Amino acid sequence: MTIATQSDMLAPMTTQAHAYHYLQASALTEDVKPRLQLATSGSDDKAVVAHPHFFEGLLKQPRLSAELLTAVHIIVGSRFFTPANTLAKNLMLADPVVTSGGGILRFEGFSSCCSTYIRVDMLPDSYEGDIVSKGTTNVDFNAPMRAALARVRDAAGLAFSVGQDAFTLHAGGNSVVEKKVELPLRWIRGMLEVQSYQAGMRKIVEVSGAEALRFLRSLPRASTSKTPLWISHGPFGLRTTTRPELNSIRLVDSSRLRVLEALLPRVKSMAIFADEAQQASAWVLQFAGARLTLALSAEVWRGFSGEGQALRALMNMQDANALPLLRAHLQWQSTLQAPALAQQLDLSQASIEDSLRILGVSGLLGFDVTEGSYFHRVLPLDLSMAEDLHPRLAAARELIKDNAVIIIKKQPLEATVQSADIAHRVREVDGELRCTCPWYAKHQGLRGPCKHVLAVEAMTEN
Repeated sequence: MTIATQSDMLAPMTTQAHAYHYLQASALTEDVKPRLQLATSGSDDKAVVAHPHFFEGLLKQPRLSAELLTAVHIIVGSRFFTPANTLAKNLMLADPVVTSGGGILRFEGFSSCCSTYIRVDMLPDSYEGDIVSKGTTNVDFNAPMRAALARVRDAAGLAFSVGQDAFTLHAGGNSVVEKKVELPLRWIRGMLEVQSYQAGMRKIVEVSGAEALRFLRSLPRASTSKTPLWISHGPFGLRTTTRPELNSIRLVDSSRLRVLEALLPRVKSMAIFADEAQQASAWVLQFAGARLTLALSAEVWRGFSGEGQALRALMNMQDANALPLLRAHLQWQSTLQAPALAQQLDLSQASIEDSLRILGVSGLLGFDVTEGSYFHRVLPLDLSMAEDLHPRLAAARELIKDNAVIIIKKQPLEATVQSADIAHRVREVDGELRCTCPWYAKHQGLRGPCKHVLAVEAMTEN
């Protein structure tokens, strides 16, 4: 999977037409007591109930819930980097995705620049009521609703519903609110890739809410510098340095963290996760009955849209039977752990882990860094072009089809790959495959394997 680099940004943006269909706009009504009604989008899939009624009940912490949903709206409406080819084109924003399953309501959003992902998990302790359906769809987030959320107060209480009730579903005279958007393929790639990075993260540090508030308030108010900061934890709490230290977290453009500041007075703790290569981080705020996860890419200009973290799993599936068996096992679970699944399905854990990665980049799973597990959800997007979203994978298969790979020796592995008029050499060095192509020279394997390495690995697996 490739990403648009800074030089690529001058090329025309590829987009996908997408339409949201709502029976009504989301709104906060105040006839008797405040009631927040989040309208869900219909589906073109006839097997899926249109405009599902996910939830009906009361929120125990109305003001906190309103602030969490506002944070999702802020990230969805944000752009932390503007490529040259979008300066003259204003794209309508994608509506957040809501998933209901396992007693949890999850609201996911993605910045339009693909560099920042946000998810709010409303846990069972955050509400009184019933989750009456399972599934995934979009919810209508509009400007009037955000303004109304700012007026929510704990003293007034807040009734809450996601979707339409049965009466509304069957009322024949309702007009449909339609919102048409052009979703950039980079945005779709980002939504498919972000969970791959989260699956490779580990917790670096966890601090109290008071310490988190002190630290975030100490950051520059408008830091959009391309120079990375390193976050580390010392005797006096979290601090920033200009050089990496043991168990530190890389951060570029701290303005992406500003959305958290208004929430910190209510937070119980903040945990920071990162992957080994420091290519992404996740900041998790824990509240009473709710959780917010904010995932940041290494650079705002490159986003999550082309990292290729699951390409090896897609290319070298170890057990062809694992994927359909695991997919058939999905029932909107909020926790999917590889060891338990391997035991239940009588398959190797390696095959299950590869299958989970593949289902993730297919839009069927998200990842919860706090729980260290995947959860089932189906992105409500047209993913018929999924193969086109992985051009490195398609190119590697084409190289194999053209007999372009010649294995010179297997221990240590060495091969040549004829690509166009150039013969690239792939060699195993210190347990890793390296390539002489420009892609590897530029990224050094940090953004997934190049097509030549993928083809060589596939040939040696067979």
